[in-house]
This record gives sequence, structure tokens and C-alpha cells, in this order.
Amino acid sequence: PYAYVSADATPLLIIAMNDYAVQSGDLAFARDKWDNVWRAYRFLRSTYDSSGLAQNAGIGHGWVEGGPLLPVKNEYYQAGLGVEALRALSNLARLLGKNDISKQLADEFEKGKAVLEQAFWTPETGSYAFAVKQDNQRSQELSVLTTVPMWFGLPDANRADQTITKLAAEEHQADWGMRIISDQSKVYDGSGYHYGSVWPLFTGWASVGEYRYHRAFPAYSNLRSNALLGVDGALGHFTEVLSGDYYQSFSTSSPHQIWSAAMVVSPILRGMFGLQTDAEKHQITFAPHVPADWSSFAIRDVRLGDTQVDFQYRKVSDSIVLETKRTGSGDCWVEFSPGLSLRTQVKSVDLNGRPLPFKVLPNENDQHLSVRFPVYGGPNSLVVHLKNDFGLSLSSELPPLGSGSRGLRVISESWNASKTQLTLELSGRAGSQYEMGVWNSPQISSVEGASATKTGKLHIQMPEGTADSYVPQKVIIHFGR
Repeated sequence: PYAYVSADATPLLIIAMNDYAVQSGDLAFARDKWDNVWRAYRFLRSTYDSSGLAQNAGIGHGWVEGGPLLPVKNEYYQAGLGVEALRALSNLARLLGKNDISKQLADEFEKGKAVLEQAFWTPETGSYAFAVKQDNQRSQELSVLTTVPMWFGLPDANRADQTITKLAAEEHQADWGMRIISDQSKVYDGSGYHYGSVWPLFTGWASVGEYRYHRAFPAYSNLRSNALLGVDGALGHFTEVLSGDYYQSFSTSSPHQIWSAAMVVSPILRGMFGLQTDAEKHQITFAPHVPADWSSFAIRDVRLGDTQVDFQYRKVSDSIVLETKRTGSGDCWVEFSPGLSLRTQVKSVDLNGRPLPFKVLPNENDQHLSVRFPVYGGPNSLVVHLKNDFGLSLSSELPPLGSGSRGLRVISESWNASKTQLTLELSGRAGSQYEMGVWNSPQISSVEGASATKTGKLHIQMPEGTADSYVPQKVIIHFGR
């Protein structure tokens, strides 16, 4: 029965079918395969428990196949996929003109989302639980698997933020990726296949989920951890699983695993660049959270039906320029929504020299410009005029093979109400020195817990402590008005 034991494959099929239909506009394929996805939905419903959540007990595993994290009744990972599958199938039904079914599934999704939140949010720990056990009590283990529902925006924003803050700590995040559980857990074993190891798959899930909730520092660190695997060792190879204690692949690990490679692509496109195409709306969404030290980059051949669009992004101290060029036929709109620091002010936006209306949408961690414009045949130049643009950057690296973690962790960032003070909660190796890049460093008036260098860097000296241990450090950056 092994081929059928992966219970998560069913909701993932439904989600993937909707993704394909939305991005490609190939409704003929979706219509031809409707009976298949409907049977998948009926099977999914047959796995529900009395609360209406997809369960694992007696059905099959989610991603954890064995070990001390099992047995459980419902994994947050599996139950979250089941809820997202309802939203996906509702939209697929709408695209195919099945409006009654679409409404029924949309109602089921809203109910399931509320039940999911109630079942897995754990106030005592301030995080989402790994699972609900067979006695209906929550498993208090915090796992990187909780980031999968974040990929789809299912959790409450504030609660997701609290969970990410815990996952950003060194006990969860190694230099080479995310441990499945904390190395402080009673059941942790760095050589445990599903109770301590680091999977690039989990690392990529975390990166996309963290970008979704505007936590760019841990997201970029996880993206780099995966990407650098492909240039360290056999070039272009992305291993299946690594030790939780040392930067070393398991001897039993597949040397090149498709889902590990995919979790470089998805965190770049869906995560850091926030790229999404919608054939029905003739729209490309481009919502990047790019590192502060990226002053330019290009993305080419983004497909939207028969249209292809190239993007060229540049920024200087007081503006962002986005140039777009298209080939092919058909209407094409771009929703441009770059992430900016909460200190940054958007003064105006113009397209080819003409003013454009815009909105600025803040959240707890950053703010996003929102501007929508058509992409015409010739080159188009969108200019965003800024004031007080500011940012910090940190580029993580892999340690020597066989070594433990040594990189800096940015646990959280917070601004005061007037945006004249930024507080960083950091964690690093005791006695170590680190540097962070600073965008528009002349804005800084003073720093506590670190020093601003003349070359535009933030120099951080960690306190002394036990050898090889991680210690906390608070850094407060003060700005002029």
C-alpha cells in the first residue's frame, strides 16, 4: 500500500490543478480533468474527522512518515492543505462555470479555515502546533511544517508572525536550512530522518511562508541556504536531507532530489519576487521583497498567455525604476507592489512621465506600494519617487563541510510609532563579529548595541559566552526626523 500512504498528495493535486488553470488559462484541460479532481475532493471529504478537518489517523501520513512525532490524528500541515484545497477547487469550479458548486466549496473553505485556526493555535506557546493527537490534545512541538499553511495565507497574520519569530531562532534555523523541530526538543535527534534533520524541502516551504508574511530576513536566509547547496559540492545538485547538527548530507540521502531543487525556484519566484500570473485577469502580480543591497536585477520572459514580459528593476537613494517590455498579443496589466521599510515615504509614482494613482498598504513588518498599470508594446518606465528609503541586508553563507552553524540570525525587527527608531533582536555565536549592509546609511544618527562604519555597514560584536553557543544581542538604530 506504500504508493497510497501519502495522504497529502490528494489535496496537493487539487491545489496544483487550480494553479495551472489560473496561470495558463487552459480551461479545456481543467474541464477534461474535472471528474478526476472531483473524485479527489470526495476522497478528501472521506478523511474528515468530526470537526471537519482532514485527518491522518487511519488514512495515511502527511510528510512525517514515522518516528517519535507520531502517532497523531491531524497534522497542521495535512489539515491546512485540506482547507486550501477547498479554496482551490471553489475557484476552479468558478472558472468552469459551476457556480453552485463554487459557492458551496467557498462556504466550506471559510468554515474549515476557522476550525483550522481554533484547532492548532496554541496560546500557551504563542505558536501553531505540529498536530492534534488522538486524544484531541495539541502536540506542543513547534515544527517548520507549520509554515506550509502560511504559504497559502491561511493563518492569522499576527499569530503567523509570532510563530515565524520562534522559527527564526538558531534552535530551528541552521546555516544550511530548517530543522524539522527544535534542537532543544526532548525527541530531537540530528540524525533522525523526521525528527531532527534538515530538508531543503522544509527550508523552501519556510522561505515562501515567511515572505508571504513579510519576514524577509529569515526568508532570504532560507532561500540562500537552499540556493548555495547547488554550488557547494556537485554543481547543480540539491541533496534530499542533511544532518540537523552538522553541515553534512545523510549517507542515505538522494544526492539530487527534485523537490529540493524546486525549493530554490519557488522561494525566488513565489517568495522573494512575489510573481503570480492570472490569465483570466490578464495580469502579472510582481510584489518583491528584495534585499536592500540589490540595486538592480532583471526578470525575463514572464509568460501571460501569448504575451511575454521582461522586467528591469533599478533603485537609487530616492527612487525605484521599473522598466517593462512586452512581446506578443493580448492585454497585459502589471500589479507592482514592492516591499518598503516602514520608514520610507512614497512621494509620487509616474508611468512614462505621467502621474499614476497609488496606495500604500502597511503591515507589522513593512509596507507595500500598490500600483496597477498596462504594459504596452514599447518600453515602459515606471518611476516611484521616495523619501527616507532605508534598509538593512544580510547575506548568509554555508559553513565548511561537517561544521556547525555560525551565522547571524535576525529574530525580529520593530519600529517605534514615529519611525525614528528601529530595534533588532539578533542571535549569533558568542564572541563573534558580524556585519550587515545598510541602504542610505547617512540617515542613521546613532546606534546602540552595534556601530555604524564609514563604509555604510553595521558592525555587530556579540557578547562572550560558552564556546560555540548562541547568545542574544539587541541593536537599536536611531534616525533623525
